[in-house]
Amino acid sequence: FAQLSLRFLSWLTENGTSVSPKIELADLRHRNAGRGVIAKDDIEEDEELFSVPRSTILTSGTSDLPSDIRAASPDDPWLSLILAMIYEYQHGAESRWKPYFDVLPTQFNTLMYWTDDELELLQGSAVVSKIGKDKATETFRTTILPIIRQYEANFACTHLSDGHLLDLCHRMGSSIMAYAFDLESSTNTTSTRNEEDGWEEDSDTEDTLLPKGMVPLADMLNADADRNNAKLFYEDDNVVMKTIKPVRKGEELFNDYGPLPRADVLRRYGYITDNYAKYDVVEISLELVKSIASKELNISPEKVNTRVDYLAEHDVVEDGFDIAGAASEDEHFPPELTVLLNTLALPQADFEILKKKDKLPRPDLSPGASKLLHSVLLQRQARY
Repeated sequence: FAQLSLRFLSWLTENGTSVSPKIELADLRHRNAGRGVIAKDDIEEDEELFSVPRSTILTSGTSDLPSDIRAASPDDPWLSLILAMIYEYQHGAESRWKPYFDVLPTQFNTLMYWTDDELELLQGSAVVSKIGKDKATETFRTTILPIIRQYEANFACTHLSDGHLLDLCHRMGSSIMAYAFDLESSTNTTSTRNEEDGWEEDSDTEDTLLPKGMVPLADMLNADADRNNAKLFYEDDNVVMKTIKPVRKGEELFNDYGPLPRADVLRRYGYITDNYAKYDVVEISLELVKSIASKELNISPEKVNTRVDYLAEHDVVEDGFDIAGAASEDEHFPPELTVLLNTLALPQADFEILKKKDKLPRPDLSPGASKLLHSVLLQRQARY
């Protein structure tokens, strides 16, 4: 463990990374934290901890993928990085990234790897529907495996079965989900660790348009919402980790995942911490609201869909809604949900008038909408 860490640090220096003498890469396995970065001396606010050249960030562009394979790579930033990481990993000692791969985990406790019996423990939680392992496997099978098989000599994988390659895809995808950063190109911008959800769940979000990269050493910082004291800054040729508050000798340097509910921390990183409890939400699906509205208000499913379609034309319908806890600084009930409830609770004649005027109801809950919300919450609670 220690030798691999030393080899990794030497590799960083050889590849142009500058590391402050005030920090060290420490063995924190006694805290169940793997590796972490510790202050060896007092560090002031806005001090540089380390600077990594962009050429040392593992991306689909900096990898040694041959040009013909690079041209065949998927446009999706997740998939292209997975392909590049498999290529480099399969080349072992011949890859310049070998010392980096040696300090990355080979096993994960994320929900992707839980058994069906273990997932049953999460009954009622919407996080189970976000795992998407089957969909991810199918995407790998139809998108990545054909490229690898076409160039299997280049990938040094002629001896590997499709099952083994799919396992590699999931492993690299899990590494990206847990450790990758969204790489901004503008000068002096900042970032927390990759703020999206799991790779499969997030491949439809706007942020997936950003290129993704594995930033050596930056991903060795553990995360803590309450003790966050470091942030990654993007410069033209380097990415630089700096302190955002004073750090005393012996203290750990922490990045931050961003405002992630604990369910998503568990899904992406495989553990739970109370430090992210303040971001917890209850997720209400659109289908649940529609189903209860039809029963409670005695409206046919067709008429419910007509009202939902009307709201969709005005871009105020979501597939699901997050309800924040009492301690949250955010609105407890998102306006998209309250507008939906108000629309569904309208008498048919009032809805027709609203539609004729091409208007939306106010977000303040009407008495009928409040009653409908109460029924939705009771039904959602019963699923746990």
